[in-house]
Amino acid sequence: MSRLESFQLDYSSGLPVWIQVKNRLAYLIGAGEYHAGDRLPTVRALAVDLDISYNTVNRAYMDLEREGYISTRKGRGTFVAERHSVGAAMASDTTVELLADDLIRTCSNVGMSDDDVLGLVQARLAHKRMRS
Repeated sequence: MSRLESFQLDYSSGLPVWIQVKNRLAYLIGAGEYHAGDRLPTVRALAVDLDISYNTVNRAYMDLEREGYISTRKGRGTFVAERHSVGAAMASDTTVELLADDLIRTCSNVGMSDDDVLGLVQARLAHKRMRS
């Protein structure tokens, strides 16, 4: 479970914990950290490792399964779904696109509009150009 060891929950973000868990796992799967057929930690084990409720992790897993990221095999465990099961749009997301999605989601969660997000990115790019 080393891929999740550095995962820190942000209780001050306003984003529900189950969504943070779901987003992190979806990101790791989309970024290729987990591959099709890889076994994920059990709901109970991940809940213990993250020191959160079993129901919180279960909700994240159920949502990931509904979206096609993972599949649960009764008595065998939870596994990363085959890429074709994830859907064409999700399967083609690159690491950079997933990071951009995460930025957009984070900005939205703190109340920023789409125009504010664009302005932030443009300002950061301008700052980078000035430093170069």
